[in-house]
Amino acid sequence: MKKFFSNQCLILAGGYGSRLGNVTKKIPKPLIKINNKPFILYLIKNLYRQGIRDFLILSYYKNFLFEKKVFKKFRDAKIRLIKEKKKLGTLGSIVNSKKYLKKSFFVVNGDSFFDFNIRDLEFNLFKKKKDIGVALTKIKSPLKKISFQLLNDEIINIKESNKREKYICGGLYYFKKKIMNKFPIKNLDIDRDLILKVNYKKSLYAKYYDSNFLDIGTPKDLKKSSNFLKKNLLKPCFFLDRDGVINKDLGHVCSKKKTQWKKNIFKTIKYLNDNKYRVIVVTNQAGIAKGCYTLSKFINYTNWFHDQFLFRGSFIDQTYFSPFHPDGKIKKFKKKSNLRKPGNGMIVKAIKDWEIHKQKSFLIGDKQTDIIAGRKSGIKSYLVENDIFFQVKKLIK
Repeated sequence: MKKFFSNQCLILAGGYGSRLGNVTKKIPKPLIKINNKPFILYLIKNLYRQGIRDFLILSYYKNFLFEKKVFKKFRDAKIRLIKEKKKLGTLGSIVNSKKYLKKSFFVVNGDSFFDFNIRDLEFNLFKKKKDIGVALTKIKSPLKKISFQLLNDEIINIKESNKREKYICGGLYYFKKKIMNKFPIKNLDIDRDLILKVNYKKSLYAKYYDSNFLDIGTPKDLKKSSNFLKKNLLKPCFFLDRDGVINKDLGHVCSKKKTQWKKNIFKTIKYLNDNKYRVIVVTNQAGIAKGCYTLSKFINYTNWFHDQFLFRGSFIDQTYFSPFHPDGKIKKFKKKSNLRKPGNGMIVKAIKDWEIHKQKSFLIGDKQTDIIAGRKSGIKSYLVENDIFFQVKKLIK
């Protein structure tokens, strides 16, 4: 199977939100503030941690407000606003943005938060040699929805229904760009004009994800969104040292050639992703201070390092590193720093940046300095065992 992954996601944000009445008379649904933050930023942050760096916001209703409310950039990701001159629907808006599309891409509804490992959907779609991926949920909806019947991970029927069916679209899709070549730019709906009409046995892959789902499209669901997000964004985390835990410690590793993966590491990271744990790497990189490699080379290598997990249906939320060492050759990095383990500065920063449930979190390292850093932060900390996969399974049971 060829290596693949997409770093692009389209956010569908063109609807009127009429079911919310007065709430959306002045503002589009994705810009409604929940816990003092526009809803769309929750989506962007959750997708960013899974490797998305190219966001297209497809907008129609009051689209000028997105320019005022949404940052043009989120960290090192790019965010572009595509304005529609007329209402185009969910599928029509994608076709309208065709010139910006990559070979494959994710699509999410701008009014729903579906918290699962999106890389699993992508990985399985390519494994099954399909062109369209659909993430399924079991929510109850007052609207007519597309429902799916599955048997042994295969679709056996798709229909439109207003009954409480077992599996329905969760508002998150994966498409190969070539699918969009079949459609004109007009008002079209993903479910009605594509999913229902495609040869699902040949082209479509769907999977049910037993994950937390929120749709803010009704007053009732909007009301519960504040508590939902507070509860579900707070996740337990596995903090992992890098050299000696994820890859073999061969001394100042900063190249593909020198990288040797530890046993079952890809299986372990995917297991953590699928079980709703954050995965954060905290690594001392004295090689930068000592002149073994430059900061830019390390960053490029880290991007490649993360990509290897994306290729395999998994992801690392973020890597934190300390470039400092008191005996370094590079002047600006030659100093003591609490970022360098056994200091716990990297862990403190990660807890500030991400919603982390400390009491349910763990750290795995290969040196006592790792253990000291973790325990300073109130994190249960352990030395790595020969097979990290079985170690992780024992810890989270």
